[in-house]
Amino acid sequence: PDCKFGRITALTLRDNNLKGAITNLTEIRELNNLTWLDLSVNHISGSLPAQLGNIQNIEVLNLAHNSLNSQIPSELGQLNSNGFANLNELSLQNNRFQGTLPSELGALSRLRMLNAAQNEIGGTIPPQFTNLSDLQVMYFNANLFNGSIPEQIGKLNALRFLNLSDNAISGTLPPSIGDLLNLNELHAFQNQLRGSVPLEIGNLFPLRSLRLQDNVLDGNLTKLSTIGNLRKLVTLDLYNNQMYGEVPAAIQNLTSLVYLYLDDRHYKPLRQYYCRQRIPQNGKYSYRIVRENYRQMVASVCEDMHDTLYTFNPLQVS
Repeated sequence: PDCKFGRITALTLRDNNLKGAITNLTEIRELNNLTWLDLSVNHISGSLPAQLGNIQNIEVLNLAHNSLNSQIPSELGQLNSNGFANLNELSLQNNRFQGTLPSELGALSRLRMLNAAQNEIGGTIPPQFTNLSDLQVMYFNANLFNGSIPEQIGKLNALRFLNLSDNAISGTLPPSIGDLLNLNELHAFQNQLRGSVPLEIGNLFPLRSLRLQDNVLDGNLTKLSTIGNLRKLVTLDLYNNQMYGEVPAAIQNLTSLVYLYLDDRHYKPLRQYYCRQRIPQNGKYSYRIVRENYRQMVASVCEDMHDTLYTFNPLQVS
C-alpha cells in the first residue's frame, strides 16, 4: 500500500510470532504521522536499519524481546530531528545487540525511559547520557559494560529507577549520585565497583531498594552514618564485598527496612544476641536482620562474644 501520506499514527504488532529481518524496512520514514511503533515480543532478527532515525514524529519505539543483533545505529539519535515531537520511550531490551551504545542517543533530550537491558552491549556508558534531564528509567543491566559510572550522573535529577547490575563496571560510586533526589531503586550489583559507598547516598530520601552486592567495595561500613536517612528503604544489600566495620547504629532509623543482607563480619549485634552460639543462616545471603529485632540485639550483653565454646550447642537466645 502507498504510505506516502502517512495516515498511520500507531503500529502495534506485539507478540505476533513475526520472524525474519527488518533490515530492509527503510520506507517506514514515509509514515509521517507515526507516533507509536511496537514490534516487541517477536522473533525479528538482523540489524536495525539506519533509516529508522529518519522517523520524525515518533514518541514510543519498542523493539524489545526479539533477536536483533549488531550495533545499535547512531542514527537513532536523529529521531524527531524536525523538533515537532519528542521520543519518550526507547525499549531495546532482551535482544542480541552488540558493540557500544552510541553517544548520539544523548541528543534525545525528552526521553523518559531508556531500556537496553539483557543484550551484549559493551564499552562505557556515554557521558552524553547525563544530559537526558527528563529520564526516569535507565535499565542497562545484564550487558558487558565496563569503565566507570559517569561522574555527572547526578544531572539526571528526574531519574527514578537505575539498574546497572550484572556488568563489568569498575571505579567508584560517584558522590553526585546523591543528587538523584527522585530515585526509588538503585541496583548496581555484580560489577567491580570499589571504594566506599558515598555519604551522599543518604540524600536519596525516596529510595526503597539499594542493592550493591557482589562488588569489591572496601570502605568502612560503620562510617556510613547517613544510611539512617533512608526511611523508605525496604531492601539494603551489601553482601559479598570487602567492606569492614560493624553495622552502623543509624540502621535502627530505617523504619521501613525489611531485608538487610551483609557479610557476617559486620554483625556485631547478632553476635551479641546469639552470645557465643552459632549464628543462624538464612540461605544465599547468609544472615538477615529485620529492624524489629535490632534494638533488642544491640541491647544484649555478651562477654567474650567470639568464644567458640558453645558454638555447636542448640541455639538459645541470650
